[in-house]
Amino acid sequence: MKYIVLLSLSFLLILQACGQEKKKEHSIDQQLKACLDVEKNQTTAGMIECTNRAQEQWDKELNTNYSLLIGKLSADEKEKLKVAQRNWIAYRDNEIEFARTMYINMQGTMWRVVLADRQMELTKQRALDLKAYVDNMTAGE
Repeated sequence: MKYIVLLSLSFLLILQACGQEKKKEHSIDQQLKACLDVEKNQTTAGMIECTNRAQEQWDKELNTNYSLLIGKLSADEKEKLKVAQRNWIAYRDNEIEFARTMYINMQGTMWRVVLADRQMELTKQRALDLKAYVDNMTAGE
């Protein structure tokens, strides 16, 4: 079972790496990989703990990028970003609730790892989206 979970996570990481151009791997992703490589973390609980730590770091990154972005926007743009962020939070919460409901009914503990990864990936993607906005706004400076 442990082998299947590790194989599944490895496959997901490979797919993610192949889908990106030769971009430098983010330090949070590097820390996650290092955590998952530790033998004691090659259990369901260990993988979930590593992924949850990475999710917390992505959440901090998201908040940092949000703050940087909001500091560069006009009043109208700030209001629209706030609305978009509230809508994203509602989407994220609903998506996680759906995934939790679905995966809880599936057989095997690996689905708990998949759920933790899904939550992390949602937060990571939003953090990267906000970073892209910041980068675009500062490109001409």
